[in-house]
Amino acid sequence: MRHWPASTYSPMCTRSTAFAVLLGLLPAVAWCKDTADLLERLASSNVAVRADAAATLARLRDRKATPLLVERLQAEPVESVRAQIAAALANTRDPAAVPGLIRAVQSRRATVRAAAIRVLGIIGDRRARPAARKALRDHAGAVKRAALEAVVLLNDLEACPLVKHLLTDKDWTVRRRAISALGDLRCPHAAQAIVPRLDDPRPEVRYQAAIYLGNLGDRNVVPALMQVMHRSKSQDRFGSRYFAANALGILGDRRAVPVLVQALQDRMPYARAAAAFALGRLGDRSIVPQLIKAMRDPYVYVRFEVAQALGELRDRRAIPALCTALSNPREHEDIHEQAAKALGKIRDSSAVPALIAARKDADEAVRKNIALALGFIGDARAIPALRELAADREPSVRSAAAAALHMLRGKPPAP
Repeated sequence: MRHWPASTYSPMCTRSTAFAVLLGLLPAVAWCKDTADLLERLASSNVAVRADAAATLARLRDRKATPLLVERLQAEPVESVRAQIAAALANTRDPAAVPGLIRAVQSRRATVRAAAIRVLGIIGDRRARPAARKALRDHAGAVKRAALEAVVLLNDLEACPLVKHLLTDKDWTVRRRAISALGDLRCPHAAQAIVPRLDDPRPEVRYQAAIYLGNLGDRNVVPALMQVMHRSKSQDRFGSRYFAANALGILGDRRAVPVLVQALQDRMPYARAAAAFALGRLGDRSIVPQLIKAMRDPYVYVRFEVAQALGELRDRRAIPALCTALSNPREHEDIHEQAAKALGKIRDSSAVPALIAARKDADEAVRKNIALALGFIGDARAIPALRELAADREPSVRSAAAAALHMLRGKPPAP
């Protein structure tokens, strides 16, 4: 077998082979050399040759390469090449690599330990659980982050106490990853363990804490999230109130209604938008008047969330404000679209004239949602307008109008 010289690199194949690849007759990743040749090139003194060989092996997914790949993972001095070798091992997901990778976790180089742990997690073999738990105690942040990823992929609930311990790690990136690991593993009492991170000195950690407290579904954390909403602008320069409001909406606990209504007046528009989203999720119609007032907010994305919330609450009192937004030619197209959706959810015939009048909106998405809203409302007065929309130049509008007409089938047309 002919091999490429170790000191040079030429990716060229024979013309006939290259032509066959172009025709799709041979796999693109196998058109130059077989696995044995690639493994030989992986030991080249030329970094570019090793990098190309590792990248190609990653695409080949050939398990015959596993033993040497494990060996080269520890021996490779260049981190970028080592990453490609790790990718090759990860792509094969070969259980035969597990013992060698576990040994690699003992390497003196933190980057090797991190790569080995990461691949062990991807392979998903339970034999790797003890090594991953041990790596959670590693002194290097990169290794601990890799171990946190691995214990989640290995679904190792025995690691939960160690993960909780890392919530106070000196490395904020480890603390942030520990929060997501606790949440993803659904560790017992994870929410209570995460609550103190709402006051973490790093904003990235505070964001992650609020996000996962919402996702975990434990309503015992609602008071802590409400306390975040009371922070002043100077105390919350990086937007924790936004994530806390979202979490409160996801948790769906009506104890949060007063603080969220107050947040509709927040000086920061992102907080007002998140409060509107949350109020829509909480389903308390008593706050509809405050949301109607918020439809005049100067920021488009706040009005968008408000219109969406009004649609979720399905209260007739919102119809005039939504119709005004829909018919306002100066209003943003996204608000037109969201107003049409909201009116369709409320399903009150008093909105039909405004929807019909707006049927020629320049935006395709608006016309489509107007058609759907008219179908949901089910008022026969909409039939002529829907027939007009059924001939729209845009297929999505025609499809929506056809569906709406189907909903109205059997109803007499408007005079």
